[in-house]
Amino acid sequence: MSEGKRKEELSDPSDQIEDTEENLNNGNSPLKLDNKDKEILRLLNENARLTSKSIGQATNISREVADYRIKRLMKNGLISGYITLVSDRKLGYETYLILLQLQSYTKDDEQRIIDYLKNHPYSKWVLKCSGDWDIQLVIVAKNKNHLAKIIDEIDNFCGKNLRKIDLTIIINLLVGENLTFLMPKKGKDIKTLPPIEKEISYAIADIDDKDKKLLKAISTDARAPIVKISQDVGLSADATNLRLKKLQKIGVIKKFQTVVDQSKLNYLLYSVFMKINNYSPHRESQIRTFFHSLPDITFAERILGNWDMRLQISCATPQELETILQKVREFLSADLKYYNSALMLKEFKRVSYPKGMMQE
Repeated sequence: MSEGKRKEELSDPSDQIEDTEENLNNGNSPLKLDNKDKEILRLLNENARLTSKSIGQATNISREVADYRIKRLMKNGLISGYITLVSDRKLGYETYLILLQLQSYTKDDEQRIIDYLKNHPYSKWVLKCSGDWDIQLVIVAKNKNHLAKIIDEIDNFCGKNLRKIDLTIIINLLVGENLTFLMPKKGKDIKTLPPIEKEISYAIADIDDKDKKLLKAISTDARAPIVKISQDVGLSADATNLRLKKLQKIGVIKKFQTVVDQSKLNYLLYSVFMKINNYSPHRESQIRTFFHSLPDITFAERILGNWDMRLQISCATPQELETILQKVREFLSADLKYYNSALMLKEFKRVSYPKGMMQE
């Protein structure tokens, strides 16, 4: 059966997708998504383990068409992967954001440093950016001595190419990563605002070697079939599924996340760091609700150090960024002490369960 005939049988005419230059990314023009694609992305972002059947039912298309559309989004590079988000604290770790400012460096120096950070066993996120910093990095450490060791390693490796390190500890999530800015009807439901993470107990979870094998197996492919995961773990599919549910119930697994490359849509992604006067739980709740109401704020977290908050803003132009920041400035008013922004240029690593944690 030909591929073209197969696609015709998968859907009615209103659901058919033509692999034209307009729909397939040719490397020069942004992808064009219809409302079905956007809804599929939203659902996968909320739970990457949703089946094609469930996604089809939620979007009023067949399972086959849902599966075809998902594969197409992956082929085009818009979906770059699926990761399992774990609770660092439940596994006995704290999470830190590090900002690196380089100096006197060549392109080769920069690549050498990025490769080192990518391969560091305790790094979770490595990003090249522009602005006052050149690299943003997220790491995990078990205690202050472990943290000092990691910082010294980075400092010593970068050597003369490192001008400044800015270290902050990540406290809790304020706005979970979302794709509301893509939706036909922009806007988040304030009534469904999830609880702040810090209200949840962070007692270290009691997990065994099989649980760790399961986390390793599912960490880089959150949509992996349970049969494949069970083979990696060495258990039956039923036993593996029970353990997966247990890890979710006790809070070790927080979410199954879809990784979306917004650059394929010609969107700009900015990190914005803010220092807030008169910070308090009540003020944080107000700010969090406000951030949640803005569709272009796709992520926000509470940090502690030279900054109080980091948010990510998705927008089409720098002018749009300024419009969004103006809204934030007006809301915060005198409470905003100062802020800084950095254009996120390229993500080199994003994992939630790095090798160092796997080997413990």
